[in-house]
Amino acid sequence: MSGYWNQEEIRLFLKQVCSEIRAREVHQGVCRELESHLEELIEDRLAQGDDRDTAVREAIRRMGSPKIIGEQLNRAHRPRVDWGMLGLVALLMLVGLVAVFSAYQAMDGRARLGAFHLKQIFYFTVGGCLMLGIGFSNYTKWAKYAWGMYVGMLALLVYGLVTSTTMNGLRGIINTPPFHLNPVFLSPYVFLIALAGIWSKPIPSGTGEPFWTRAIRHIWLTAGVLWVPAILLLYAHSIMNFVLLIIGGMTLVVILKKSVAVLLAHLSLVVVAVGIFLAKLAAHANARQSFLAWIRPNTDPNGENYMITQSKHAIQSAGWQGHGFGAQLSTLPYLQESMMFPFLIYCFGWLAGICLVLVILMFIQRCIRVARTVQDDYGKAMVSALLTIIAVQYLWNMLMSVGLAPLSSFSLPFVSFNGSLVVMQFIAIGLALSVYRRKDIVRWSRMPEMD
Repeated sequence: MSGYWNQEEIRLFLKQVCSEIRAREVHQGVCRELESHLEELIEDRLAQGDDRDTAVREAIRRMGSPKIIGEQLNRAHRPRVDWGMLGLVALLMLVGLVAVFSAYQAMDGRARLGAFHLKQIFYFTVGGCLMLGIGFSNYTKWAKYAWGMYVGMLALLVYGLVTSTTMNGLRGIINTPPFHLNPVFLSPYVFLIALAGIWSKPIPSGTGEPFWTRAIRHIWLTAGVLWVPAILLLYAHSIMNFVLLIIGGMTLVVILKKSVAVLLAHLSLVVVAVGIFLAKLAAHANARQSFLAWIRPNTDPNGENYMITQSKHAIQSAGWQGHGFGAQLSTLPYLQESMMFPFLIYCFGWLAGICLVLVILMFIQRCIRVARTVQDDYGKAMVSALLTIIAVQYLWNMLMSVGLAPLSSFSLPFVSFNGSLVVMQFIAIGLALSVYRRKDIVRWSRMPEMD
């Protein structure tokens, strides 16, 4: 609308409209949209024989009150808070606190404040504050730090592996008493946040560069950035975190509509990982027993199927009312971690278990809803990947407890005792809240500049 933009009446009209819209990021897009409508009206009046000034005044009159238009646009494009997701997370946090207190009493035999309680409260407090802070921030600014996050997480992961600190069979644990930093567990989240920013940008064309330079850059940016951390996770003996990273990476590829060749390239890494997994089964008796326990659930209940058998017994013996808060369950180890789901049912009964499953399914459904309503490629990809891996952990843990999935280290996010990992899960929810909050702003703020 270059021919009419300099008209004083039009500039004043657009200024009055934008003064009613609180989200300043959408002002540029709103002006562009209103200019387009004004131009159509002006051209129509000019075709009817009006002079230029009359046509402009008549077009503005037909648009209506700038105050009313601005108020309507402000309601349509104001930041939104997903109170439903916040409520579900708060409910899961409450369940998590009750669960950890109950598990500690079951293990310690006394109802008192212990180390697990204090750590869980500390992690929930830190994570909750980060979630709210990130939820009310501008997530689009994270994109420019994508490479910094990627390189930083890669360096931290390599450092943990080089120091060779091992805990529960996993490499890469950084011991900082009284806490243990586990970059292996944190890395899928950080890498997926970084990859969403890296992959949502077009690959530089490299015009004038040699063919092999462009080819290497393309392979690195489309495949290598995922393969390198994935291989490091395999080296750390963390099959489960490798699975999360690959599932999240595949989600990014699909959401960002990468080519079939890129998808097949990543699937080839999965084939290699399966081969490594099978080799590990052949070489390590514990891994082989865990896998065989899944495919042969009715054999050797005191050996390879001990965990699955005890989990099923705990659930079956609960009844509708359960055995009460802090009920002793010495036959089932890892109560506060991977076995929290059957333990909660054992304590509070089948009805409580059904309610917990419904809450988790509602949370997963809410995650899908958030991902589907976002239009921005970067936000949609990041949220889809992060919420997918959280949903995988919920579903895998529940299915594992009844023998429908292989035993793993997956626990219930926000419910089990996850240590510092729960802070990363809070950050993921905070990003989801931020993306949802700005879902009606980003589309307008990225419209072309005015002439």
